[in-house]
Amino acid sequence: MNKNDDINLKERKEIKKAIAIDLDDTLNDFTEIIQKTNFTYNPNSPFSEETFKNYLNRLRKGIPEDSNLVSTEYSSFKRQIHQQCYRLANARTDGVEFMKWLRKSGWQVIICTTRDLRRANDCTVKWLKENDIPFDHLFMASNKIVFCKLWGIEHLVDDDVFNIVYGERYGVNVYYPHMEKHQCLQCSKSKGFKSFNEVKQWIGN
Repeated sequence: MNKNDDINLKERKEIKKAIAIDLDDTLNDFTEIIQKTNFTYNPNSPFSEETFKNYLNRLRKGIPEDSNLVSTEYSSFKRQIHQQCYRLANARTDGVEFMKWLRKSGWQVIICTTRDLRRANDCTVKWLKENDIPFDHLFMASNKIVFCKLWGIEHLVDDDVFNIVYGERYGVNVYYPHMEKHQCLQCSKSKGFKSFNEVKQWIGN
């Protein structure tokens, strides 16, 4: 084995040590914040207080957008509420400890989120720093399975049902925090956890 082969082998090992981590409802309590926060109506809003309450009710119930338009009044409202929740969300203590463990153990830590980072990058980075969460990269990805395949990432920690169901099919090991929405999952090889300490055991050193 020559010097270049040794370097290439080292690079391949480093790629295998990469892991992608979701933010909302994985490292924080995003949904709980949406459900429990007392959002106040702004009289200067372009819609009525009744509409505000209706939109908030839809958001809390997880009712999706009913329009094919890129931007609507409801999507604008949803974005504003989400921006508040990004700042208010509480970090999981065991999640923070897990991220620090990854850094100390030599992992390449990639935070992968569906947030629109064109608008939320600054507040996201600020929140990560305030909660002392180390990371190497921060990316927005609508399809995290494709993202992981392109980057050669074998491990993904994420709460999204789509990723949990299809991760194995594309060679991505998915680990997810137990939530009520996961009760309907069947025949998935992905692993659910109550504590991030369980993930440590699964991914090894």
